[in-house]
Amino acid sequence: MSESLPAMISDVEELDELLSRPTDQAIRTLSNLPGDVMLLGAGGKMGPTLARMCRRASDAADTSRSIIAVSRFSRQETVESLQAGGIDVLRGDLLDPTFVNTLPPVPHVIFMVGVKFGTSSDTSATWAMNAYVPGVVAQHFHGSRIVAFSTGNVYPLVPHDSTGSKEADPPGPIGEYAMSALGRERIFAWFCRQQKTPTALLRLNYAC
Repeated sequence: MSESLPAMISDVEELDELLSRPTDQAIRTLSNLPGDVMLLGAGGKMGPTLARMCRRASDAADTSRSIIAVSRFSRQETVESLQAGGIDVLRGDLLDPTFVNTLPPVPHVIFMVGVKFGTSSDTSATWAMNAYVPGVVAQHFHGSRIVAFSTGNVYPLVPHDSTGSKEADPPGPIGEYAMSALGRERIFAWFCRQQKTPTALLRLNYAC
C-alpha cells in the first residue's frame, strides 16, 4: 500500500488518509504478530491515525484482530470516527486504577499517554500522568508486549551546530516535563525487568 507522497495535500481528510496509510513493512509486521492491539492514550494528536493505520494494516494482511483505542476522548467526533473505521473504543481515565483493571488482556500495548508542555501551573499532575500511570499500566499488562512513547526532551541541550543527541547519550532532562518523562522511562524499565515484560521505549523527536 506504500505510495509516494503527493505534491500537495488538499484537505484534512486527505492528510488523515496519508497518515493512516500503512507501509508494506507495517503490513508484514502485523501479519506476523497475532493478537489484539490496544492503544492507550489514543485520543491525542497521533493516536487516532495510528489506530487507523493498525486497522488498515491488519485488514491488508488479512489478519483478524481487534484494534482497541483507550482514552478519555474529550471529542465525541473522534470516538465516532474511530468506530466508523472498525476500531473498538473504551472511554475512561487511566489515572484510575479501577478503570485500568477493567481493560481486557491483550498481547500488544502501545502506550501514548502523557502530559506535555504548558503544565507548569500543575506539575504534580504532570508527574502523575507521566510517571504514576506507567506503573499502573505496566503492572496490569504484565503479560503483554509494550511499546511506550517517550520524548527526546530527556536528552540535554547540545550545540546548534552539532549532529544532535544520540541514543547512547546520558539523559539530562531540563524542567518538570522532561524530568517526568524520564521518570516514565525508568518506571517502564523497572517493571520490564521485574516482570520480564518485553518493552520498547520510543523517544519521539520533532522540529518546530
